[in-house]
Amino acid sequence: MRRRWLVTVLTVVVLAAAGAAGGVFVKLRYSGVRIVAAARTPAPAPQPSSTPPQTPLPSAPPAPRPVQLVHWRGPVEGMFFHPLILVPQRAFTDDQLGHGFADYFVTVHEFKAILDGLWRNGWTLVDAHRAAAGTVRVPLGRKPLVLSEDDVNYYDYFAGRGLAKRLVLDPAGNVKAEYADASGVRLTDEDLVPLVDEEVAAHPEFSAQGAKGVIAVTGYQGLFGEHDLTDPAARARVRALVARLHANGWLIASHTYGHIDMSKDSLSTIARDTSRWLALTRDLIGRTDLLIYPFGARPSAAGRALLRDNGFTIQFDIDVVARRLAVDGVVIMSRRHIDGYAFAGQPHALAKFFDVAAVIDPSRPR
Repeated sequence: MRRRWLVTVLTVVVLAAAGAAGGVFVKLRYSGVRIVAAARTPAPAPQPSSTPPQTPLPSAPPAPRPVQLVHWRGPVEGMFFHPLILVPQRAFTDDQLGHGFADYFVTVHEFKAILDGLWRNGWTLVDAHRAAAGTVRVPLGRKPLVLSEDDVNYYDYFAGRGLAKRLVLDPAGNVKAEYADASGVRLTDEDLVPLVDEEVAAHPEFSAQGAKGVIAVTGYQGLFGEHDLTDPAARARVRALVARLHANGWLIASHTYGHIDMSKDSLSTIARDTSRWLALTRDLIGRTDLLIYPFGARPSAAGRALLRDNGFTIQFDIDVVARRLAVDGVVIMSRRHIDGYAFAGQPHALAKFFDVAAVIDPSRPR
């Protein structure tokens, strides 16, 4: 790991209102009515009927109960993760890379437990645009969370270390992770996007108005694990994946092209990097107004304005305090990093989201 990563943001429960993107998840109950015809003239000697018993006919399903959404007046929390570790024994090795995985990543085991804690503690995922605009609404009694995932590029250094290889669609059009090891390649739900989708399907109030989260990508090794974007087939897969992600309530953000440090790099470096990211993604992702600072490092006012002028009017840094700052035509929001560092150093601060002791993977180095 060439630099110390800090990351934060996870987010929260989304129930789509009727007509909103993502649809409304409802459980329907059918009440059956058995219809029996009475004989008009009694027969002198009743005979067994040759007519098979009638199947109860379902009544019309009841209209879904509307979920009451209320405006949220307070700060909106954010948290973020990196791609998940599927096989901890391959990631948590006693070398520099293994220590980096332990410090800045979480396992599938931990993420599932975190999602459960977020749901049980009353958090709901909300849309980043609504959070930036101050128009968040959540189901009555629940709290908003903006969830994000950084570096969804599945870099070369992930190979052989127990992480997924890329994000793909299965033949039915569902978002899956592709995992490869010595036994071959398989599709799995054990990555952040599929797991969040499953949690929302199981608990619709975990999402407000169809929101899921923000996926942040760099560009220097392709997008979503497609490392060769000169290949027309790879480009087609990215376009199809992006369309499905958008349809499912996910947003996509720039994480810069080269994962640069905008607090240290020159304005010309930021300008060149931004041009490269836009050129790479224009025909694959389309326009986005979201940018997540690598390392959480804020640019200068001139750098922030340069990003704004290139369309990035919502920008994210890292902090353990929920914050929304509007300045010079830009909204800056904070995110918490959820990783090994946070587990070790912030267990009390995270208690309102989940119990750190309860989520720790037994395979995590102590």
